[in-house]
Amino acid sequence: MSDTNETAFDPKDPAGYKCWREEIVRFNDLDPHWHMTSTAHMTMFESSRILFIRRASEASKGNPRGWMLMNANISYHSQVHFPASLRVGTRLDRIGRSSVRIFQGLFNGDVCVSTVDGTVILADPGLSHSIPVPDDVRDNLRRLSETGDWDGL
Repeated sequence: MSDTNETAFDPKDPAGYKCWREEIVRFNDLDPHWHMTSTAHMTMFESSRILFIRRASEASKGNPRGWMLMNANISYHSQVHFPASLRVGTRLDRIGRSSVRIFQGLFNGDVCVSTVDGTVILADPGLSHSIPVPDDVRDNLRRLSETGDWDGL
């Protein structure tokens, strides 16, 4: 049985996120036209996603490792130019037996520049198959998504 977030959610609305991380656009994030590259978008999403999952896992008794990105669907909504200070919002959508679905938005002020809908799985690195998400990690993921309190786990 999966846990589902049943509230209406617009990934382009910053009000839908409580868990935030700051990012800056670096010169090496640019293409020849001084626009932020698609790779830079994914790197910023990755950094926040890993921190989100890692924080929830580190607070677990078993500290599970072996989270892997299985799917990521990114949409670009607005260009970003150098220099810029951005924010990544991360929100838990659903927890399955061994997977977690996460929404993220990248914002320049209140303007959404891109969104990603991603699924990560918890796998046993030695056996190369998925394993169940522990109950305390489930609780930590929910709490972090709902409160945005990185230190409250």
